[in-house]
Amino acid sequence: MFLKKRLAKISIATSALLLIASPAFAGTINGSGATFAAPLIDSCKVDFANDSGHTVNYPGGGSGKGRSDFAANLVDFAGSDAPYSTGEPTNLVYVPAYAAPIAIMYNLPTVKEPIYLSPASIAKIFSGYITNWNDPALAKDNERVVKTPVFKTKKVTTKDKKGKNVTKTVPVLDKQGKPVIAKYNEKTVNIDLPNQQITVWYRTDSSGTSENFGKFLKGANEATGNTSLWPKAASGTFSNSTPNNISTFFNFQGASGSAAVSAGVVSKVGSVTYAELSFALANKLPVAFVQNAAGEFVAPDAAGTSAFLGGGTIKDNGTVDVDFAKKIPGAYSLGTTSYALTYASGKTPEKQQIVREFLTYILDKCPTKYPEKGFAQITGPLYNKAKEQIAKIK
Repeated sequence: MFLKKRLAKISIATSALLLIASPAFAGTINGSGATFAAPLIDSCKVDFANDSGHTVNYPGGGSGKGRSDFAANLVDFAGSDAPYSTGEPTNLVYVPAYAAPIAIMYNLPTVKEPIYLSPASIAKIFSGYITNWNDPALAKDNERVVKTPVFKTKKVTTKDKKGKNVTKTVPVLDKQGKPVIAKYNEKTVNIDLPNQQITVWYRTDSSGTSENFGKFLKGANEATGNTSLWPKAASGTFSNSTPNNISTFFNFQGASGSAAVSAGVVSKVGSVTYAELSFALANKLPVAFVQNAAGEFVAPDAAGTSAFLGGGTIKDNGTVDVDFAKKIPGAYSLGTTSYALTYASGKTPEKQQIVREFLTYILDKCPTKYPEKGFAQITGPLYNKAKEQIAKIK
């Protein structure tokens, strides 16, 4: 009798431990939207499923699709690289969950080192004023003394998908979440750009990446007094913000999504596009150093993105206004925040719980687990704001 009671107690205790160790339920959430966040989500949702038992579906589709799907209540969350300009749903909670650079990637096999581009040159390329890589304006950018920041880094140990320890390199951030500049390099560059026609690949879908790229082209050139280079307001549809009617230009090629424009650059020598850094890395495309308001040329990386966003203004609704005129040391001026669009209420408690858990997982673990994707670890005041916004998902 004593043995039976003891076995019963052990069985009850074991069952209790299993309940504690296992998720209370295993559910699924569905999202759509910005391709900007897709590389990080695709990597991290597998780890999240292993740790929580929950499944995340996120096929992308572009920021415009994310905003329309969210407004129509077709998803459990969505992604957008830009806030709504009109028709913002009343039940919306913005969560600044992702941060990464938009890179200028190109296909020039004869150029064996990274090129350097000013905001004026980028605007002239993407408006069709510059059509050849040997243009004098591009030569001027690449025949000069350049100053580039070198950020402090550290090694971190994480687990891969098989549970093995792997060591990766991430930026060192101070208590305010700003990257630490170890030193500056100054060198004289003399890069011989080829006599090669430029083919510009641009997004045809409604894209937050296009909108943020347009904001940079307008804001960065206004800051240097070149207001005429990109006078129109930014738009999710790239062709709507360009100074010229690019539909009549023979060297412009449109495609839908970051993956498609990046593949287009791979397919043709002389091509160039704008897309998230992760697409350049995946396609082994070189990326340009971009000149910031302080006159520095900065690579598209997590540290430079953190520096730039740290100089922005966090609004009450969780969105961020950046400042292209502010002279921020080490800033990569094409760094951008991307938002998770979430519902304050109206979904089932189970769905809302999974959304809260997943976005917290993205914030706390994913950029450090996958630094090779190019996403910045959100820290400091923006991290605090993101957690505050997640708490509003009831």
